Amino acid sequence: MSLDHPAALPPPVSDSWEVLADGLLTQRLALHHADIQAALPLTAEASLLPAEASPALLLARPETAPASALILVDAAGLGFWTALPQRYGVDGASPLVPSVQQLGATLAADCSGRVADAVLAVCGAAGWWTGAFAAIRYNGGHPRTGADVTTPVSLAVLEHTTRLVALGMTTRLLRRFLQVTGDADETLRAAFCRTIAETVVAESTIDGLVEELGELRLADLLVNTAAWRGRHTAYRSGLGSGQVE
Repeated sequence: MSLDHPAALPPPVSDSWEVLADGLLTQRLALHHADIQAALPLTAEASLLPAEASPALLLARPETAPASALILVDAAGLGFWTALPQRYGVDGASPLVPSVQQLGATLAADCSGRVADAVLAVCGAAGWWTGAFAAIRYNGGHPRTGADVTTPVSLAVLEHTTRLVALGMTTRLLRRFLQVTGDADETLRAAFCRTIAETVVAESTIDGLVEELGELRLADLLVNTAAWRGRHTAYRSGLGSGQVE
Protein backbone atom coordinates (compact mmCIF):
# COMPACT_ATOMS: atom_id res chain seq x y z
CA MET A 1 0.00 0.00 0.00
CA SER A 2 1.31 3.43 -0.90
CA LEU A 3 1.91 5.76 2.02
CA ASP A 4 -0.25 8.89 2.14
CA HIS A 5 2.11 11.84 1.69
CA PRO A 6 2.73 14.50 -0.97
CA ALA A 7 4.32 13.17 -4.16
CA ALA A 8 6.74 16.12 -4.34
CA LEU A 9 8.17 18.22 -1.55
CA PRO A 10 10.12 21.49 -1.84
CA PRO A 11 13.86 20.74 -1.85
CA PRO A 12 15.44 21.11 1.59
CA VAL A 13 18.70 22.93 2.23
CA SER A 14 20.47 19.56 2.31
CA ASP A 15 19.70 19.14 -1.40
CA SER A 16 21.68 22.29 -2.10
CA TRP A 17 24.51 20.96 0.04
CA GLU A 18 24.49 17.80 -2.03
CA VAL A 19 24.96 19.89 -5.17
CA LEU A 20 27.72 21.85 -3.44
CA ALA A 21 29.48 18.60 -2.50
CA ASP A 22 29.11 17.36 -6.09
CA GLY A 23 30.74 20.55 -7.30
CA LEU A 24 33.60 20.15 -4.84
CA LEU A 25 34.22 16.60 -6.05
CA THR A 26 34.30 17.53 -9.71
CA GLN A 27 36.42 20.61 -8.97
CA ARG A 28 38.93 18.49 -7.10
CA LEU A 29 39.04 15.95 -9.90
CA ALA A 30 39.81 18.74 -12.38
CA LEU A 31 42.39 20.37 -10.12
CA HIS A 32 44.17 17.11 -9.40
CA HIS A 33 43.80 15.41 -12.78
CA ALA A 34 47.51 15.92 -13.54
CA ASP A 35 48.44 14.56 -10.10
CA ILE A 36 46.25 11.51 -10.66
CA GLN A 37 47.88 10.86 -14.03
CA ALA A 38 51.32 11.26 -12.47
CA ALA A 39 50.40 8.69 -9.79
CA LEU A 40 49.53 5.98 -12.32
CA PRO A 41 53.07 4.55 -12.70
CA LEU A 42 53.86 4.74 -8.98
CA THR A 43 54.12 1.64 -6.85
CA ALA A 44 51.76 1.00 -3.98
CA GLU A 45 54.59 1.49 -1.50
CA ALA A 46 55.60 4.85 -2.97
CA SER A 47 51.96 5.98 -2.75
CA LEU A 48 51.53 4.84 0.88
CA LEU A 49 48.96 2.30 -0.33
CA PRO A 50 48.52 -1.41 0.43
CA ALA A 51 50.35 -3.83 -1.85
CA GLU A 52 47.09 -5.00 -3.45
CA ALA A 53 46.06 -1.46 -4.39
CA SER A 54 48.53 0.37 -6.59
CA PRO A 55 47.32 3.64 -8.15
CA ALA A 56 46.90 1.96 -11.55
CA LEU A 57 44.57 -0.63 -10.03
CA LEU A 58 42.61 1.89 -7.98
CA LEU A 59 41.96 3.96 -11.12
CA ALA A 60 40.56 1.03 -13.10
CA ARG A 61 37.45 1.94 -15.07
CA PRO A 62 34.21 0.43 -13.66
CA GLU A 63 32.05 -1.78 -15.84
CA THR A 64 29.80 0.28 -18.11
CA ALA A 65 26.14 0.20 -17.07
CA PRO A 66 23.28 -0.41 -19.51
CA ALA A 67 21.73 2.71 -21.05
CA SER A 68 18.39 2.01 -19.33
CA ALA A 69 20.11 2.17 -15.93
CA LEU A 70 22.05 5.32 -16.76
CA ILE A 71 18.76 7.08 -17.52
CA LEU A 72 17.79 6.55 -13.88
CA VAL A 73 21.21 7.66 -12.68
CA ASP A 74 20.99 10.86 -14.75
CA ALA A 75 17.44 11.54 -13.55
CA ALA A 76 18.72 11.36 -9.95
CA GLY A 77 21.32 14.02 -10.72
CA LEU A 78 24.19 11.53 -10.51
CA GLY A 79 25.24 11.42 -14.14
CA PHE A 80 28.62 12.93 -13.26
CA TRP A 81 29.19 10.20 -10.67
CA THR A 82 29.18 7.41 -13.24
CA ALA A 83 30.34 9.33 -16.33
CA LEU A 84 33.66 10.69 -15.02
CA PRO A 85 35.04 7.27 -13.98
CA GLN A 86 34.30 6.04 -17.50
CA ARG A 87 36.07 9.05 -19.00
CA TYR A 88 39.14 9.09 -16.76
CA GLY A 89 39.43 5.47 -15.68
CA VAL A 90 42.06 3.11 -17.09
CA ASP A 91 41.96 -0.54 -18.07
CA GLY A 92 42.23 -2.98 -15.19
CA ALA A 93 40.35 -4.33 -12.19
CA SER A 94 40.09 -2.34 -8.98
CA PRO A 95 40.38 -4.26 -5.69
CA LEU A 96 37.70 -1.96 -4.24
CA VAL A 97 34.94 -2.88 -6.68
CA PRO A 98 34.08 -6.58 -6.07
CA SER A 99 32.92 -6.21 -2.46
CA VAL A 100 30.95 -3.04 -3.19
CA GLN A 101 29.25 -4.64 -6.19
CA GLN A 102 28.22 -7.49 -3.93
CA LEU A 103 26.80 -4.86 -1.59
CA GLY A 104 24.87 -3.29 -4.49
CA ALA A 105 23.40 -6.65 -5.46
CA THR A 106 22.25 -7.18 -1.88
CA LEU A 107 20.74 -3.72 -1.56
CA ALA A 108 18.85 -4.01 -4.85
CA ALA A 109 17.69 -7.60 -4.35
CA ASP A 110 14.27 -8.15 -5.99
CA CYS A 111 14.31 -4.72 -7.68
CA SER A 112 13.64 -4.48 -11.40
CA GLY A 113 16.58 -5.02 -13.71
CA ARG A 114 17.20 -1.38 -14.56
CA VAL A 115 16.99 -0.28 -10.92
CA ALA A 116 19.41 -3.02 -9.88
CA ASP A 117 21.75 -2.04 -12.72
CA ALA A 118 21.58 1.62 -11.65
CA VAL A 119 22.49 0.67 -8.08
CA LEU A 120 25.40 -1.43 -9.31
CA ALA A 121 26.55 1.49 -11.47
CA VAL A 122 26.74 3.97 -8.59
CA CYS A 123 28.38 1.35 -6.35
CA GLY A 124 31.02 0.55 -8.96
CA ALA A 125 31.67 4.27 -9.42
CA ALA A 126 32.16 4.59 -5.65
CA GLY A 127 35.15 2.29 -6.01
CA TRP A 128 36.67 4.55 -8.65
CA TRP A 129 36.09 7.84 -6.79
CA THR A 130 37.56 6.41 -3.59
CA GLY A 131 40.45 4.97 -5.58
CA ALA A 132 41.12 8.22 -7.45
CA PHE A 133 41.60 10.23 -4.27
CA ALA A 134 43.43 7.37 -2.56
CA ALA A 135 45.90 7.31 -5.46
CA ILE A 136 47.01 10.86 -4.57
CA ARG A 137 46.59 10.51 -0.81
CA TYR A 138 50.39 10.47 -0.40
CA ASN A 139 50.63 14.16 -1.39
CA GLY A 140 47.67 15.31 0.68
CA GLY A 141 47.22 16.71 4.17
CA HIS A 142 45.48 15.64 7.35
CA PRO A 143 41.84 16.86 7.48
CA ARG A 144 42.29 18.55 10.87
CA THR A 145 45.92 19.57 11.14
CA GLY A 146 46.93 19.94 7.50
CA ALA A 147 50.11 17.95 8.23
CA ASP A 148 51.62 16.02 5.34
CA VAL A 149 50.47 12.42 4.97
CA THR A 150 53.33 10.09 5.94
CA THR A 151 51.63 6.86 7.04
CA PRO A 152 50.16 4.15 4.79
CA VAL A 153 46.50 3.23 4.68
CA SER A 154 45.17 -0.34 4.74
CA LEU A 155 43.04 -2.05 2.14
CA ALA A 156 40.39 -2.69 4.80
CA VAL A 157 40.08 1.06 5.46
CA LEU A 158 39.73 1.82 1.72
CA GLU A 159 37.13 -0.95 1.33
CA HIS A 160 35.15 0.33 4.32
CA THR A 161 35.27 3.86 2.91
CA THR A 162 34.09 2.65 -0.49
CA ARG A 163 31.22 0.78 1.11
CA LEU A 164 29.98 3.86 2.96
CA VAL A 165 30.37 6.08 -0.11
CA ALA A 166 28.41 3.53 -2.13
CA LEU A 167 25.70 3.39 0.52
CA GLY A 168 25.36 7.16 0.46
CA MET A 169 25.02 7.36 -3.31
CA THR A 170 22.65 4.40 -3.43
CA THR A 171 20.47 6.03 -0.77
CA ARG A 172 20.39 9.22 -2.82
CA LEU A 173 19.58 7.35 -6.04
CA LEU A 174 16.71 5.39 -4.50
CA ARG A 175 15.37 8.43 -2.63
CA ARG A 176 15.15 10.41 -5.86
CA PHE A 177 13.50 7.53 -7.65
CA LEU A 178 10.89 7.15 -4.90
CA GLN A 179 10.22 10.89 -4.89
CA VAL A 180 9.50 10.84 -8.61
CA THR A 181 7.58 7.58 -8.95
CA GLY A 182 5.93 7.33 -5.53
CA ASP A 183 6.41 4.59 -2.98
CA ALA A 184 3.95 1.98 -4.25
CA ASP A 185 6.79 -0.35 -5.32
CA GLU A 186 7.57 -2.49 -2.28
CA THR A 187 10.93 -3.62 -3.70
CA LEU A 188 12.10 -0.02 -3.98
CA ARG A 189 10.97 0.79 -0.45
CA ALA A 190 12.74 -2.29 0.85
CA ALA A 191 15.95 -1.41 -1.00
CA PHE A 192 15.86 2.15 0.37
CA CYS A 193 15.33 0.86 3.91
CA ARG A 194 18.24 -1.56 3.52
CA THR A 195 20.61 1.25 2.57
CA ILE A 196 19.52 3.31 5.59
CA ALA A 197 19.84 0.33 7.93
CA GLU A 198 23.32 -0.49 6.64
CA THR A 199 24.43 3.11 7.15
CA VAL A 200 23.00 3.27 10.68
CA VAL A 201 24.95 0.15 11.60
CA ALA A 202 28.19 1.62 10.21
CA GLU A 203 27.69 5.20 11.44
CA SER A 204 29.59 4.74 14.69
CA THR A 205 32.71 3.83 12.71
CA ILE A 206 32.88 7.00 10.58
CA ASP A 207 34.81 9.24 12.99
CA GLY A 208 37.48 6.59 13.45
CA LEU A 209 37.54 5.90 9.74
CA VAL A 210 38.26 9.56 8.98
CA GLU A 211 41.27 9.40 11.28
CA GLU A 212 42.51 6.20 9.64
CA LEU A 213 42.17 7.76 6.19
CA GLY A 214 44.13 10.73 7.51
CA GLU A 215 43.71 12.83 4.36
CA LEU A 216 41.43 15.76 3.53
CA ARG A 217 40.11 14.79 0.11
CA LEU A 218 39.25 11.25 1.14
CA ALA A 219 37.71 12.50 4.38
CA ASP A 220 35.52 15.01 2.51
CA LEU A 221 34.44 12.33 0.04
CA LEU A 222 33.35 10.11 2.91
CA VAL A 223 31.65 12.59 5.24
CA ASN A 224 29.79 14.46 2.48
CA THR A 225 28.58 11.32 0.69
CA ALA A 226 27.65 8.88 3.44
CA ALA A 227 24.07 9.41 4.68
CA TRP A 228 24.91 9.94 8.36
CA ARG A 229 24.14 12.56 11.00
CA GLY A 230 27.49 14.30 10.54
CA ARG A 231 27.02 14.81 6.81
CA HIS A 232 27.76 18.30 5.48
CA THR A 233 29.04 19.44 8.89
CA ALA A 234 31.33 22.02 7.27
CA TYR A 235 28.42 23.51 5.33
CA ARG A 236 26.18 23.65 8.39
CA SER A 237 28.89 25.45 10.37
CA GLY A 238 29.56 27.94 7.59
CA LEU A 239 33.13 26.74 7.00
CA GLY A 240 34.55 26.91 3.47
CA SER A 241 35.25 23.29 2.66
CA GLY A 242 37.80 22.99 -0.13
CA GLN A 243 39.58 26.28 0.53
CA VAL A 244 42.89 24.39 0.77
CA GLU A 245 42.82 24.12 -3.04
